[in-house]
Amino acid sequence: MPRHASIMTAAALVLGMAPGALAAADARAEIQINLCAPPEAIVRALDLRPAEALESWYFESPGLVHHGRGHVFRLRTGTGAPELTLKVADQDCARIKPELLPRGAGKCEYDIHGVQPKGAVSLSRTLAPDEARALIDGRRGLADALGPAQIRYLEATGGWPLGPNLQRLGPVAIRAYRAPGQKFVVEAWTLPGGQRFTEISEKASLAAAPARQAELEAMLDRAGVTRCADQSSQAGKKLEAMLSGS
Repeated sequence: MPRHASIMTAAALVLGMAPGALAAADARAEIQINLCAPPEAIVRALDLRPAEALESWYFESPGLVHHGRGHVFRLRTGTGAPELTLKVADQDCARIKPELLPRGAGKCEYDIHGVQPKGAVSLSRTLAPDEARALIDGRRGLADALGPAQIRYLEATGGWPLGPNLQRLGPVAIRAYRAPGQKFVVEAWTLPGGQRFTEISEKASLAAAPARQAELEAMLDRAGVTRCADQSSQAGKKLEAMLSGS
């Protein structure tokens, strides 16, 4: 079976739908490919240009309590207003109750790491600069900063109330790069301990994602950019590294 066909079959299994129904549903996906080369070498090989510089803070308890429930909390600052996001992994986008995902408050799309597409919900709210600073400085707790839609989704997915000993982790420096005429973005992450993670990503319809993923992989191979053997989500590894202080 061709690789793109196996991705579509896997997507159908996730949704509980026939493969042909996926295109009709016009579900959205984000292709994410982990890169294992120095960011500087990737920038040269792909002829990238700096796009934006961001800073992210995360909130987690020892033992990855929240990540274990599928929840990631992120405060991102940089371009535009600060944004507090709740991301919930392993969600069935086709079966989410509309009241849990109000229009304009969030989205559900499929993350593609390797072959298996996995639904993920993102719910974000904009914070005022002083609200974000209070959250970063520890003068305001995460529970007080979350919005009603985020809390409702946490309640529905077993994440409320928040776990004990919640720690503020960061800052994570993120440098985004783009190539002229291309839709993909390359993000280079540097954790407080110096660990670096790099990813190339691009949004597409779920139906178009397999072919586009194959094109991106071929482009990387031609440019001599090494793809990581581990193509799973790196969110847990990043949080674990920051919790350990390593």
